[in-house]
Parts: sequence; structure tokens; C-alpha cells
Amino acid sequence: MSQKSDICHKTMLYCIEASPKLNEIIACGRYCFRDLTKWPKLDRICKAQLNFFQKLIKENNLNPDLIKSEADRLGITHRTYAQFGLKPQFLDLFQQHFILLISKLKIEDKAEHQILLEAWSMLLSFIISRIYLCYATRT
Repeated sequence: MSQKSDICHKTMLYCIEASPKLNEIIACGRYCFRDLTKWPKLDRICKAQLNFFQKLIKENNLNPDLIKSEADRLGITHRTYAQFGLKPQFLDLFQQHFILLISKLKIEDKAEHQILLEAWSMLLSFIISRIYLCYATRT
């Protein structure tokens, strides 16, 4: 992440480009910025995403219990945006674009690069599956 500190911003911009409805959902029915790079709310979301991953990876060494509880907390948060049209399937877009950006990192050791891709894929898949579960069990 130190090589690509803007990865969450780029991922979200790619997601919105792929599904413009996501822009409306993030705006919660309010004004959508045309220049997304200047949208404070999107900036806050992207910084929160980066902090989320840094907390899990750097600060807590991928503690499985923390990953599970943080993914569940994130799922509950995401579920509140369902009223604006957020579907858990948008997370698949996030994973797709995030992994694409990871694949473009410059890592000389190809085996290490492959391990990094697989690790991020597994982490994101687990987190997204927990978020899906939160949607499925909502009351």
C-alpha cells in the first residue's frame, strides 16, 4: 500500500465509472459532484478504506478475529446504505478494480507478486462474504 497510497481512490473512481449508480448512492440522494476528485465525501470514504486496511494489516498483523469483527462492522455500516440502492454486489466491483490495481504494482519477484495478489484476493473475498452475510441477516 505504500507503493500505491491512492489505491482506494482509484478503485472507487473505477467503480463509479463502471457503475454510475454508485455515485448516486454515495451521494445519498443529494448532489453528485461532477469532478469526483474534488468530492469531500468520496475522499473521506477512500481514506477510511485505506485506514481500514492499514489497521488490519500493519497494526494488527491480519488478526483473524479482528478481520471478522471489522468486516461485520463494515457490513452493518454498508447495510444502512441499502435504502439508497447500495447492493453488496457493488463490492465485487471494488474487489475487481482493487485487484487490477494491485496487479499493476511494480514488484520484481514474480512469485512474490503472485502471492500478494492471492493474499489480497483472499482478504477481500473474506471481507466481502462477511458483508454479504450482514445484508442477508438484516432485521
